[in-house]
Amino acid sequence: MRILGEEDFLLLRGLAPRDRRAILLGLAVMVVAATYVLGVRPYREALAGVRDRAEAERELLTRELALLESASEIPEAIHRAEEAADRAEARMLQAPNTVLAEGELTGFLESSAYRSRVLLEEIRSGELARGEEPPPGLSLIRLHLRGESDLQGVLTFLGEIEGSRLLLRVRGLALEPEVARPESDEETPGPREALPTGVVTFQLILDGFARPEGEGGDGPPSSFRSD
Repeated sequence: MRILGEEDFLLLRGLAPRDRRAILLGLAVMVVAATYVLGVRPYREALAGVRDRAEAERELLTRELALLESASEIPEAIHRAEEAADRAEARMLQAPNTVLAEGELTGFLESSAYRSRVLLEEIRSGELARGEEPPPGLSLIRLHLRGESDLQGVLTFLGEIEGSRLLLRVRGLALEPEVARPESDEETPGPREALPTGVVTFQLILDGFARPEGEGGDGPPSSFRSD
């Protein structure tokens, strides 16, 4: 900004009073604006930055003080976290790869079916749906089962699955009672009413979980719930 000199004042004197007041008022506004832009605003911005840094440092200090106060509890918290991780790990299929993990899960289901007096007619691998992903850090083993038994046997089989130490998830279940329709005879011609046979067929979609290949596959075999 140029400082007004003697020639400028002489020029102002030659103007009409109204024009001179307008020019002086404009100069005053420019001086105020320049003072704000060059002085006040940078100062306010710098002050706001200092306040933000001070607030961040205050929050950091508060967290550090809280951490120091709970320092005596940290070892116990770590121990509890490790125990929880061990319990979760014990519920995983422990085979070293997905093929063996599927065999391990199949063996468990066959043993549970035998104890429950359930006839498993089919066990086959299932694919994940489009866009479906296994939980982070785990491999998902999906099996489709088809079998039959009486209602008590099916319920016992489902109870075996629910009570297992393995982490299992039922994705689908369908039950259908089988019926028989007696043949008509001379005394009662025409169709006969269907009668229940006591046999219940079921279809089940079941998920098991294992560590990906190369992670956590050297642990001991899983323990299933015994009779």
